[in-house]
Amino acid sequence: MNQTGRVQGKDGRERRRLPSPALVLSLLALFVALGGTATALKGKWSVKNDDIAPRAVDAGKVKLGSINGHHLADGVVGPWKLKLGASAVTSGESSTTSTVPVDLGGPTATVKVPEGGMVAIQAEALMRATGNNAARVYLYDPLSVPNPVMIHRSEANDFDLRISTPGVGASDGVTSRVRAGWIVMPVTAGTHSFQLRYSTSGGTAIFKDRVLRVAVIR
Repeated sequence: MNQTGRVQGKDGRERRRLPSPALVLSLLALFVALGGTATALKGKWSVKNDDIAPRAVDAGKVKLGSINGHHLADGVVGPWKLKLGASAVTSGESSTTSTVPVDLGGPTATVKVPEGGMVAIQAEALMRATGNNAARVYLYDPLSVPNPVMIHRSEANDFDLRISTPGVGASDGVTSRVRAGWIVMPVTAGTHSFQLRYSTSGGTAIFKDRVLRVAVIR
């Protein structure tokens, strides 16, 4: 067997043996495979966003439970996937003698609303007023409710629980959680900071254990 890779022609001269077509195709396929791998993954042991073709990975190819919040970098999820609900609590007592709505330190709940979105709001507070006066709670948001709207009212001398409810004549709120509800309304797209504000019809109004819940409805 000739081990030199040469053959002798009819004229007696040695000629170099040419590789077979099968060998050429095999080597070409190997180089393409190696070159493709080296081009696709630029970093060693890493995958970057331009290493994967669009739509190459979908939900059906991800094992259930294999990805959680620890696997997502900050900012990787769009703004409308975040802040779709907020709840805020102010526990301590606050009082006012103002007859127009004032800020007594919250609570304030901030949400991000997408285009065409709506919000559902529920609020509650323990409240009382001195004398024959009324303690009053209002809903305020500089964008959607720039003029505060009353949602709770109580003339009780002792602390009285009031919870918001929708509908006509609901400005007093209700005293039963069973009868309470969510105030739903459309708002402009963007960030909204809803807040409770307070006033009295006279004397002093005192408030405590105030809660504000806001949820975005898409």
